[in-house]
Amino acid sequence: MIEPTIKALSGGRIVLASGSSGRREIMRNLGVNVEIVPSLFDENLDRNNYKGHGEYVQDLAYHKVLYVFNDLKNDSVPPSLIIGADTLVTMGDIIYGKPKDSTDAFRMLSSLANKEHIVFTGVCLKTPTTEIKFFNSSKVRLGDVSEEQISAYVKTCEPLNKAGGYGIQGIGGCLVEKIEGDYFTIVGIPVYLLIKHLNKLYGSL
Repeated sequence: MIEPTIKALSGGRIVLASGSSGRREIMRNLGVNVEIVPSLFDENLDRNNYKGHGEYVQDLAYHKVLYVFNDLKNDSVPPSLIIGADTLVTMGDIIYGKPKDSTDAFRMLSSLANKEHIVFTGVCLKTPTTEIKFFNSSKVRLGDVSEEQISAYVKTCEPLNKAGGYGIQGIGGCLVEKIEGDYFTIVGIPVYLLIKHLNKLYGSL
């Protein structure tokens, strides 16, 4: 059940260690009042130290949360829960982060067009005494979009702050032919797994 967990969360200071509008909207729709404190963690982890993309993005989320935790732990009212997440768009061994500029966004989308790729989202939940880390993945296939369509989308500027150069919850959803898996993983937080772990954390099984 969600209601007992949301009620338990309402009594504390809940921090979302992300500036993502998609993640913020997800939490709002769940009825969770979060304080936005974007993490400034330098994402410089060595990918060679991880077995796969999932473990890597999960650890990125953990370090983002740890950065915010250390920044806020001496506040007069420290956070009762910090939620952090990170999302990667991958195709084989290639990782697509956020585009550097419009040209980079066009390049990314052109390489993803008419192909299937995998989106990984890692999440970390941290209370003063407990840490939970997990990740999920979903398959996405962009349609056979033309260069003109990609150029028009890039001009909206939406791709510039989205991993892989598109936002499925926005105009970028027009480019997506199909998905296999959890939609919210692609947006930025796998909601089912989030609630499952929050239920365990707050005893609302």
